[in-house]
Amino acid sequence: MNNTHSSSSDNAVCSARGALVEVLLQVRGLLMLLNQDQYVLAPVGDVRSSIASHVRHALEHVKSLLRATGTGRLDYDLRDRDTPVERELPAATAEIDSLIDALRRIDPIDANADWTLGARVTESGATLGMRTTPLRELVFVLSHTIHHNALIGVMARRQGISLPARFGYAPSTPVSETECQPCAR
Repeated sequence: MNNTHSSSSDNAVCSARGALVEVLLQVRGLLMLLNQDQYVLAPVGDVRSSIASHVRHALEHVKSLLRATGTGRLDYDLRDRDTPVERELPAATAEIDSLIDALRRIDPIDANADWTLGARVTESGATLGMRTTPLRELVFVLSHTIHHNALIGVMARRQGISLPARFGYAPSTPVSETECQPCAR
């Protein structure tokens, strides 16, 4: 691999990892605005689950990604449920802190290394195996976390919590409608 491609891949991994850390910090910041009852309340309006269950689910994906950095094998379906993160607000903030620290400390990842992703695509089906790369999965976990932040944001607003600016918004989502339209000048 030439140095230009390697440097570009390294920059992409660093950018995506930094963005994931920022999104996790947003989650942590929102959690600091909640009390225990708000965190575990379910249902919240039309959403049957709790903020806590969405936080746990998103963090499990980050943990799966981190485990794969040592093995090259990834399966998002292998995750724990009903953990302390899903029951206790302090456990959630501690887990976020731990994951941010782990993301910041991981050794450089070859963005295009061959990883194997296991995925169960039906309830009764076997797990399928497919090739993937660390960069692709890092971007997926980032997108997945933002998606769950959007759901968490809906539930928080239903409970009267004011959200931080752009909480749960994808980077590609315009800040205002004027950004959606081409310049008329």
